[in-house]
Amino acid sequence: MVSVNEAPPGEETVKQDRALAKAGKRTDRVSIWRMIPWSTHAFSMNALIVLIGYFTIYATDTLRLNPALVGGLLVAAKIIDAIGALFAGYVIDRAPETKLGKARPFDLVIILCWAATACMFSVPGGLGDVAKYAWIFTSYVLLTALFMPLYNANNPLYTARVFPKRAHYSDVAAKTGIVTVLAAIVITVGMPIAIGAAGKDPAAWSFVAICVAIPFTLIGLVRFWTFRESSDAAEIHAERVRLRDILLVLRTNPYIWVLSSMSVVVGIYATFTAGAYYFRYIVGDLALQGVVSVSFVALIPLMFFFPALIRRFSVSRMIAVSSFIGAAGFLVMMVAGDNIPLIMVSSVLTALASLPVNFLSPILVIDNATYNEWKGHRRLESVGGALFSFSSTVGAAIAAGLTGVVLATTGYDGGADTQSPGAIGGIVAVNSWIPAIFAVVVGFIALYYHRLEHRIKAISAEVLARREIAAEAEIIPGAPHSGTEAVRIVREESGAPLLPRDPHHGDDEL
Repeated sequence: MVSVNEAPPGEETVKQDRALAKAGKRTDRVSIWRMIPWSTHAFSMNALIVLIGYFTIYATDTLRLNPALVGGLLVAAKIIDAIGALFAGYVIDRAPETKLGKARPFDLVIILCWAATACMFSVPGGLGDVAKYAWIFTSYVLLTALFMPLYNANNPLYTARVFPKRAHYSDVAAKTGIVTVLAAIVITVGMPIAIGAAGKDPAAWSFVAICVAIPFTLIGLVRFWTFRESSDAAEIHAERVRLRDILLVLRTNPYIWVLSSMSVVVGIYATFTAGAYYFRYIVGDLALQGVVSVSFVALIPLMFFFPALIRRFSVSRMIAVSSFIGAAGFLVMMVAGDNIPLIMVSSVLTALASLPVNFLSPILVIDNATYNEWKGHRRLESVGGALFSFSSTVGAAIAAGLTGVVLATTGYDGGADTQSPGAIGGIVAVNSWIPAIFAVVVGFIALYYHRLEHRIKAISAEVLARREIAAEAEIIPGAPHSGTEAVRIVREESGAPLLPRDPHHGDDEL
């Protein structure tokens, strides 16, 4: 006889199922205390990118070089960078397993990144113009074509080898964003003040660069010392990657090209480097750029909702919405003038346009790797990361060229304390309506990319099913090794549906 206080068997089962579901959700989360040391690589690289953002005004105002020639050199450097980005992914995927792992050793490249950056901002003022051009071009190419591509292309593979689930990638990306935004406030406030104090003195610029490089190099090494790779977190091939493996993936994965095109356009609007010109010649004080950066505090509450938003909405849709908001932010700069409150509003909105792409792109790269595996090819996370970096570099090259051309054609003079109305109009253009156009384009590309993302969970489940069958086949003679039939058995036993069949393609096509 059942007691009146005793829960019916059905109710008890429901409670157990709920408890298991909650436990499963907890396993999809990554502790914020684990994320703080993981985020140090982004913190360090963010500081490096902020400092590089002042390179153009350093070359034109401090070294007194021609803006059109500087822009031309940057375009040439970016072409080399693009090749370096592809080469970096090939190098990382072909790298052998070591005692430290496969991806982890490349985190040490952050030392070379900061060394090259300090060198780039340490051009002796007494050099002739030709020597100055040679100095900045060589150091810039070493940094952006060799060291940064290796460091950036390594990130997706390192992430996949430390965290075992796709849900972890989203949580990692969101919480990295929170930590980095909090830390970036210190960078974006302090850096303009230091640069403003350096003025147009080459020795002062060198001192600032070295003082920034030393602590941020140490911060960038924290992740290397803290996180070891797990052989269970990602599929590891004993066979080295061959060139034909890469070409096969590039030929059969259309979504990697959509992602790359998005990266190109983001690279354009996110790397216009005319903000310093705006504050020096329109606002009248470069140091105020740091004060305006305090407005990023407004992003902190949103970042805490970031993990929940990623779980509720797709990454691509978040990128699309933020890009459209960012476009509106850029347009505010057309009427802002020296109005600090309006500039702060614009800064928040335009920063929002870049956040999802900067922090969530590794998820999309890993999704493409999962798609590659689903198609029966090599995953090639690092090649995907390198192609994304390559595309971003192409976009940055276009931005550098546009900035140089616009400033040169509107009559900008780096040696003057004030600029002509035409030059002021050019500075406003590269801070407002030109990047706004590219931000809108990114939004539409991201909406198109959703075609893959809305099915990636089913694709991931099928890939895991195939791995289980492959592992079982090594133990049980006669078990199916791979293919649709193997997947069907696993999915039927687990009660999960197969991916819907596309009437125009086979089982392995979207």
